Amino acid sequence: MLTVNEVQQKLNTIGFFNQFVVVFNKVDGTERRMRCYMEPPVDTKEKPYVPVHDVDNGDAFRSFRLDSVVSITS
Repeated sequence: MLTVNEVQQKLNTIGFFNQFVVVFNKVDGTERRMRCYMEPPVDTKEKPYVPVHDVDNGDAFRSFRLDSVVSITS
């Protein structure tokens, strides 16, 4: 499991509109793998989750919690 700081650093390196794969633990405890990309935030308020577009699910809007990430690869 990555720390919140490690997740934020990796996401900052990846940047907006670049695809990456995130593996995270859902609220129900199951693990999920998602290929996605980020868009620039509408507001600058810091949130405990990351809004993304799920590339493999019709570009659907999804999110994952910063404190639930197992791995991120670009």
